[in-house]
Amino acid sequence: SACVMVFGTTKLVESKTVYLYQQSADFNKIAKFYYVKAEDSYYKANDAATYDDWKGARRHWMHFYHKYIL
Repeated sequence: SACVMVFGTTKLVESKTVYLYQQSADFNKIAKFYYVKAEDSYYKANDAATYDDWKGARRHWMHFYHKYIL
């Protein structure tokens, strides 16, 4: 931390530095929370899309199976 010895402002600068570090840590926690939340949403959406693709392929296969094989 930068210590400035002008008219006893050392404590003020140090307390502001501590505050900014705490604020930065809080922002990092918030950012990580939303990053993980977005990542979960991505995987859930991808899972749903994959399942929809599988259902469509199954329907397609069942159509031809029942039409031509049975």
